[in-house]
Amino acid sequence: MERRPSAIDLFCGAGGFTQGLLNAGFDVCWAIDSDTAAVETYRRNHGEHVLGKDIRETDPATDGPDIEPGTLDLVAGGPPCPSFSTIGRAKLGSLENRSTDEDDRNVLYRDFLRYVDYFEPAAFIMENVTGLISDTAVIETDTIQQSLPTDSASTGEPVGKETPVPEIILEEMEALGYHADWEVIDAADYGVPQHRERVFFIGAREGDILPDLQQWKTHREPTDERERKMGVRNTPGAFKESSQTTFDTEPEVPPISRENTARRPYVTVADAIMDLPPVSPDGEMPPKEATEYTLPPVSPYQEWLRDIPEDEDWDDQTLRNHSCRWHNHLDLSIYKLLGHGVGWNIGDVSQELQPYRDDVFPDKYKKQNPSRPASTILAHIQKDGHMFIHPTEARSLTVREAARLQSFRDSYWFPESRTNAYRLVGNAVPPRLAHAVGHAIREEVLE
Repeated sequence: MERRPSAIDLFCGAGGFTQGLLNAGFDVCWAIDSDTAAVETYRRNHGEHVLGKDIRETDPATDGPDIEPGTLDLVAGGPPCPSFSTIGRAKLGSLENRSTDEDDRNVLYRDFLRYVDYFEPAAFIMENVTGLISDTAVIETDTIQQSLPTDSASTGEPVGKETPVPEIILEEMEALGYHADWEVIDAADYGVPQHRERVFFIGAREGDILPDLQQWKTHREPTDERERKMGVRNTPGAFKESSQTTFDTEPEVPPISRENTARRPYVTVADAIMDLPPVSPDGEMPPKEATEYTLPPVSPYQEWLRDIPEDEDWDDQTLRNHSCRWHNHLDLSIYKLLGHGVGWNIGDVSQELQPYRDDVFPDKYKKQNPSRPASTILAHIQKDGHMFIHPTEARSLTVREAARLQSFRDSYWFPESRTNAYRLVGNAVPPRLAHAVGHAIREEVLE
C-alpha cells in the first residue's frame, strides 16, 4: 500500500484545509487552533488530534505532535492576519485608541515558521488574504530575533525601512533553508462556486521546483449563456465518486494535470444551493429552518455535496445547519427589490434604508447571481447577511448554503451557534481549493 504523506494543520479553524489535504491523499495527523468553537467543529469532523491552544504559547518540541524532525512531509496553515485585510483595517481603525499597527496577530506567520523550523518538513503551504501583498512593514531587529531561531539569518533589508510584507516573509522562509514563492489564485478556478482570491506561500526544502498553481486550474469563465446554466444531473448515480485519494475522482471535475486544457465552466450558485428546500416550508414569516431535503440532487456538484451512501435514498438523509437568521421587514423589502447579482452600497441609498454606519463598514446589499460563482464568503456574514442574499428567497444565506459555496459537503457539521458557524465558514479555506493545492504539492514537490 502506498504511504500517505504526512501533514499538520496550524491555525486549522473549522478544518477546511485539513479536509482538502485528506482528499488530496495526505494523512493529517495533528492540528492546532485557539478558537474553542473551531476546535470543537474540527474535532466533530476529523477526530481528537486537534489541540485547542494559542500557538504563541506553545513549544513545537513539547506541545506539538510526536514526529521526528525531518520526517514530516508538509506543514500547512493560514495564520490570521486581520490587519492585512480591508475589513480588518476598517474594524481596527474604528476602535478607540487602537490602530492596525498594534494588532499583534499580523505576525502570527512567524509562529507558523517556528513549527516549520523545528519539524523541517519537505514542504509547507501558508494561505492568507491578498491584502498582505500591498502591505509594508518596518523591520525591527529585536522582533526578528525574538520570533525566529537564533541561528537563522536575518533579512537583508535595512532596519527601519518600510519593506513589502511578502518580501519580508519570503526572506524569513529562505533563512530557514527553503526555496519559497507566493502566488495569488481564485478558488473559482478550482471548482469552488465562489470567487475568492487568496495568496499562497509555498516552500520546498530540496531543489528549486515549486508548482505553478495557474497550471493546475480545473475551471474557467463560461464562454456563453449556455455554459452559465446549471449543469443538470441526468443519470442517477453517474457522478458518485468511488475514492477521495486522487483529485480526478471528484465528479464534474476534469482530470487535473498541468497539460489539461479541458477546463469546465465555473460552478455557479445555482449548481451549489438551488436543490435545498426553502427555510419556510410552511410559508411562515420570518424564515426559520428546514431539516429535510425535498428534492434529489439536481446538479453533479449537488450530488457530490450530498455524498449519498449506496444503501440510502436521498430523502433518508438529515439536513443540518440549514437555518436562517431573523430579518426585519425593512431588510425583507429591500431584498425583494434587488435583481440577481445587483448590489447597493449602503452609503448610496437613502438614510431610511441604511442599516448601520457607512463610515466604518463599506458594506452593501447584494443578491447572489444564480448563474455565476458567489462573491467572497466573509466572516462578516456572522454580523448580518446583507451581502449574501439568496437568489430567489427574500432572506440571507443559511449556514449550510454558505458552507456549500465554500465547498463543504453536507455531511460536514458545524455544531455551534449559528453566529459562530457563520464565522467559522467565512474564515475557512475552501476544501476543494486546499485539495487542488495539496495535489499540486504532492505531485510536483513530494514525488
